[in-house]
Amino acid sequence: MPSLHNVLLIATYLLNLCDRLILFMAASQIETQDKPTVNESRVLYDGAQVWKVKLRSREDIALIQELVEKEDVSIWKLLPKKAIILVQMDNKPKVRRQLSSQGLRHTVVETDVQRRVEEQKVEPVAWDDKTLRVGKDKTQLGHRMIWHKYPTVEVVQEYMNYLTRNYPSLCKQEVIGKSDENNAIKMLTISNGNPKNKGILLVSGSHAREWIAITSALVILHVIVSQFDKQPEYVRNKDWHVIPLLNPDGYRYSYIHDRFWRKNRKNISNTHCKGVDINRNFGTDWYVTGVSEDNPCKELYGGPHPFSEPESIALRITVERLIRRRVVAMVDFHSFGQLILYPWCARSYPSRDDRVLNATAGQMRAAILEYKGRYYTAGRTYDAIYPATGVIIDWVHSSGIRHSYVIEGRDRGDHGFLMPPAYIMEAGQEMLIAVTRLAREIDKDFIIVPRSKLHWF
Repeated sequence: MPSLHNVLLIATYLLNLCDRLILFMAASQIETQDKPTVNESRVLYDGAQVWKVKLRSREDIALIQELVEKEDVSIWKLLPKKAIILVQMDNKPKVRRQLSSQGLRHTVVETDVQRRVEEQKVEPVAWDDKTLRVGKDKTQLGHRMIWHKYPTVEVVQEYMNYLTRNYPSLCKQEVIGKSDENNAIKMLTISNGNPKNKGILLVSGSHAREWIAITSALVILHVIVSQFDKQPEYVRNKDWHVIPLLNPDGYRYSYIHDRFWRKNRKNISNTHCKGVDINRNFGTDWYVTGVSEDNPCKELYGGPHPFSEPESIALRITVERLIRRRVVAMVDFHSFGQLILYPWCARSYPSRDDRVLNATAGQMRAAILEYKGRYYTAGRTYDAIYPATGVIIDWVHSSGIRHSYVIEGRDRGDHGFLMPPAYIMEAGQEMLIAVTRLAREIDKDFIIVPRSKLHWF
């Protein structure tokens, strides 16, 4: 009869073998998913540049919009006093003439866009034991997330699995929906289990090209989970619901085919164009004449009707469920601009909660400034940047979550969407500082407005 010691050794061996088999099966599935699903060549930006243009008037803004409509430029950021545009090589002489004719000057902030794209290329990961991260004690950590490199969709999901598996008393993960290409949209909840906790929802990755926003959400997960006992009480007594990647199809497309792809990858009937802007597909002020984009080939296309997309449907169902679970705040991460924005996005008048939204946004702004001296601008979206329709935060706010914000992270345009991966941890820490200050602020004299008492036109 084998000794108890030998039985334990055999059992341990079998458990390790099962773990390796599960890892192998998952890796095989991920490798299949990691291959491009469409036979498309990469979009190249040889000779393209990024220009910063100072604006003085509505006429200047109209000129930029006209250049966009003619597809002479792509907008990276449009503010009342500044535009940051991507200009393709063949269009540079024409755009330069157009700007000069109106007395506008520009500064070249990126002279060689394709070179920068190549420097940040996301490569598929080899799914074997050799690529697993190793901890300080030389043991494998069970994930491949590296904080100085942008991750693939699979690495994002693997890291969420790792946190769920290794911190089971804190973390619970769920699939809240599936994309058009059958990629899982996942949410990870961090909670100490107290049913009296208020909740905060964090969302990122609705716009595919905003890579630093996605990694910022992952940094927040990493720090809160791995250092939970060191967090202040106002962080530990919250349920944190985090959706790091709302648009997995678009994100994958952005690192395989087109670095500056924004939308999801929805097939649009009766057109060769693809994709809907998820952050223009929500039900509040979904379509406003003269503001909303109805051309499926444009970056801001909001879809054929509100909630036409699996990603927006998944988030809608999740928010409606979380409201019943005491979720009282939501932050949608984007890049870039260093802005903290709040409703309304499509309405020229303030929300009835404008005073508390302004004060809380100001607190988040102050927290970031205190952290390392980086300056963010806080304000109502409609006034701070431009009118936008069908936006996530407006719908969330009108659904009864008073504290609804967008944080546009680093930077103000020097790197734009091409934020070097060396800044992943630092940029994520800034977002962490902001949302932990939010967690503190919502504990102050706070009244939840019942959904049934909200009256909008």
